[in-house]
Parts: sequence; structure tokens; C-alpha cells
Amino acid sequence: MTDASVLGAAKPTPVETEALTLMLGDRVLLDRATLRVERGQVLAITGGAGSGKTALLGALAGQLPAGVDMAGSARIDGNLLIAQGGRLAPRRPLALQVAEVVGHHLGLDLRSSLRRMADGLDRMGVPAAARRFDLPPEQLSDSLRWACLFAMAVAVGPAVLLADAPAAGLDPTVRLRLLHRLADWARADGVALILAGRPEDGLAGPADRVLALRRARLLPPGPARTEPLTPLEPPGTARLHARGVGMSYPLAPGPRGEARSLAVLHGIDLDLRTGETLALLGETGSVKATLARALLCLPPPTAGAVVWMGRDLMAATAPPAAADANDPDHVGLRRARRDLQPLFPDPAASFDPAMTLGAQFGLVLESLRPDIAADRRDHRIDEALEEAGLRPEAALRWPSALSVAEAAHAGLARAILSEPRVLIADEPASSLSAEERETFLDTLMAVRDRRRLSLILATERYDEGLRDAHRGVVMLAGRVVESADAGTLRTAPLHPYSRAMLAAAQGERPALEGDAPSAFAQPAGCPLRRRCPLAREFCAQAVPTLEEVAPGHHVACHYWDTPADG
Repeated sequence: MTDASVLGAAKPTPVETEALTLMLGDRVLLDRATLRVERGQVLAITGGAGSGKTALLGALAGQLPAGVDMAGSARIDGNLLIAQGGRLAPRRPLALQVAEVVGHHLGLDLRSSLRRMADGLDRMGVPAAARRFDLPPEQLSDSLRWACLFAMAVAVGPAVLLADAPAAGLDPTVRLRLLHRLADWARADGVALILAGRPEDGLAGPADRVLALRRARLLPPGPARTEPLTPLEPPGTARLHARGVGMSYPLAPGPRGEARSLAVLHGIDLDLRTGETLALLGETGSVKATLARALLCLPPPTAGAVVWMGRDLMAATAPPAAADANDPDHVGLRRARRDLQPLFPDPAASFDPAMTLGAQFGLVLESLRPDIAADRRDHRIDEALEEAGLRPEAALRWPSALSVAEAAHAGLARAILSEPRVLIADEPASSLSAEERETFLDTLMAVRDRRRLSLILATERYDEGLRDAHRGVVMLAGRVVESADAGTLRTAPLHPYSRAMLAAAQGERPALEGDAPSAFAQPAGCPLRRRCPLAREFCAQAVPTLEEVAPGHHVACHYWDTPADG
């Protein structure tokens, strides 16, 4: 594939390949790719795990991975490669690593190298107070470590920068902010920048051009699905209620022996109706996963009430005064365990490695559905596996023999065994590749529609969570900051945090700066105020309350209706 755009004729194109082919044994990783990247141009190359992205960047950098053979030609001038994972040498102060890298490339002393590094950190938006050149990388936050890697590249000033999975693992709003700053630097300094990563990493946003590596060919990316596969049916009556749900964890006693605790969930109110899909949205530290587990009483919340079909589940989980299998509360809890089923973020880890899937599913039926005769359980297990996208023979397999995608589908099969009414899913597809995740979510939504299940889906993927949902709840630091119907949150959210998550999902530059504070050091007042473009002095004085700004639309922000420059 040839890009005929020419940005500068005075100098040769810094990246140019002709029929570049990469082979790993008999497997073709890259098939006759012809590629040009001009100065100041940002190219994103996307593909799933094992698609050959790393091998391609290695070939461009002259560092072919072991066992990979190359045919065709590749010419690249003055490149610098940021390897996958953003590795820095452990236990060595950052200053020494900066001096080695910058000094090696530019022949500068320590002071000059650190000065250039400081300029690079400025361009990455890192304030002076956060610059800790005396610390080793393991004592830096993940976002600051990535910012340092990018700043080191800026300090070197290569003609070509290759970045493999840059800022992977960071929250979307933080990752997109850094990637946009890196792209701005490349365009301003005339650097050819190639970003390689998964389709879901948002690399298309800061890029001028995007190519997808599929079946060993570099091709234009396919259109992303933005709407549900089938129209959503209107939900029925609310059956699950959360009122004032809070969660606190005990801490070590204070210096005078006083009891201490850390509150992470703060007075959450929530209703879930029959057949409704509710998206719990938030990044790391939003405590959405804790809320999802609290609704299941795994463990029970420390404040408030969770009510399922009129029964207080928190009362049912209290230890009985005497062992009584017929205690009404505990009979009700057993029925609630049957009706409310979880989907875990790491389904493979939730299986017993010493038992086959069929044996474990049999125990689930024995515990939650004793009304099903033993001779009918195998049939029920086969039906659940097929509905979840697996063959019945999977019941004979051990968990260790399952792929990551198969384990996710097996987790779904286990969840629907007892014929529940509600599924509460905490990032159930987080470990899957983009294609596997689409398949899993489509299967999940098909099961939801077929059984008319209610579904709570906790995820940091803003667009993906809202795509198949009726409503969305945006969480920040253990509080609900916005709730509305999914269409409103997809098109016109009002809270600055919701807007930032939407911008990141669309590949745009989020308006937030900095990182989310630790749960142990939350600022007074609004938890977003140190990052928020709307913050004013009053934001430090009071936590915003959740108020209704339109029918069914609630926002917790003092200045949600104030322009950012107002």
C-alpha cells in the first residue's frame, strides 16, 4: 500500500518500505508492505495480539525479533524505538538513565541531558513538582513513567520515533492526553511518528493516518460498530434497589490506638428494572467494581441497603443466631444467589483448577438448583455451554486447557446455569482482544435478550459500555457524578469527567490534566477539582451533590453549566 503524500521534497522520506515481508518459520507476519511516512506525520498501526506489530517495528528499527526473516527493503533514518511495556532499568535513578540515553545519542553531559529532559517533560505536561529524577522507575506512577519515556524521546529528538503499545495499561483519559501531546511534538518538530497497538487503545485519535494489520496485510481499518445488534426493548419494573450503599475498610489503629477506616463507596442510590441494561462507567479508582460486588453482597456493604424483590439482602447475609437451614432470611439469600449471578474480570482464575468444568457446573446446580434432578444436570450443562458459545464437549475440559476467550465464555455459561434474572458483570471482557471481546459481548447480549435478563456492566470503556445499555452511571472516587439514559451520555454528557471519558473513547484529547488522586489522599471538596477545567475556589469547600438537571438526568458538579473559560 502506497501513500503518495509528500510533505517535503527537500529531504528524503524518513520511513520508506518496498514489498517488505516478514516470516516466522512458515507463517507470514507481514506480506509485501509498501509504506511511506513523512516528516511530521503520525501513523497508527493497529492489530490484535500476535498480528505482527512488534515484528514490524523491530524490522523498521533494525532489530528483528529472533526467528523472524525479512524480505524486501526498509529504509529508515535516525530512529528511536520505545519497546512494548515501556521498560526502564529497575532500581536505577531516572537521572542516570536519562544521562545514558540522551548522552549516548547527543554526546551531552548530565546537566545538559537533564535540561533537555525537563523540556521534554514540559511538553508532556508534567509539572515541576512531579519531576523526581532521583527516583528509580518502580517508584514512579505508571503515567509518570510513560511521560518520562516520551520526554526522553523528545530530549533525543530522533528523525523517526517508533512506539510499540505506547501508554498501554493507563486509563483512557490519561493515555489519550499523553498520546496527543506526543503527536503534537512530532508534528511541531517534523518527526515521523509510528504508533503500534491494539484497535481499542485509541491510537487512531492522535494519528493522521491509520492502518490495520490483518491477515498479514496493512489495510484501512474497518468501521467500528456503534449501535446494538438488535433494538433494545423497554425495561419493566424496578426489582433491585440500592439505597445509601457505602463501603469502608478497616485500617491499622491510629497513633493513639483509635480505630480508623477508609471509606471508598459513598451513599450510592441505584435502581435496576426488569430487562434493563445499566452501564457502570469509570476508570481506575472509581470503585465501580466494589459497587458491583456490593450489589451481590460479596462482601456486603458496610452501610445502606440492597433490596432484591422486596428482600433486604444485607439482613440475609448477617450470621444467623442459630444454625437453621430453614431460616427465612437465609432461604431468601439462597434464592437471591440463584437470581443474581456475577461475571468476573478474570474468569479463568475463578475456576477450580483441580476439577473439570462439568464437575464444577454440577456443584453449582446442586447448590442453587436442587430442584433439578441429578440425571438432568448434564443436559442443562450442555445447553448452557452451547448458549454461551462453546461446544458441549467443553464440560470435559480442565480450566488450564481453556484459552482466555474460552474461559470468558465458560464463565458466562456458569452464570446462566441457575437461570438467573440479573447478571452483574465486572469488566468481563477486559482480558480479551478486540475481536474476541466483540464476539463475547455479542454472545452476552444475545443471552440477555433471549432470557430478558437485567444486566449491570461495569467497564472503563465508555462507548462500548453505553452501546448496548439503556442507562449509564458515571462513577468517580466512589461517588456517582452523572447518570442519564445511554443516548444522552453518548452524545451530550454534562459532567467534566463524563466529557473527558467520551473524548478519550472518540480518540480526542481529554480536557483533564494530571492523574487521579489516591484513595488515601483524596482532596477536600470535589474529587476532580485538581484535574478539572471548570474548577473554582468553591470546589474545594464542598462535595457536589447529585442534582436532577433534566428529567432522568442527574449531575454532581458545582459548575456543570459554566463554560470552561467562564
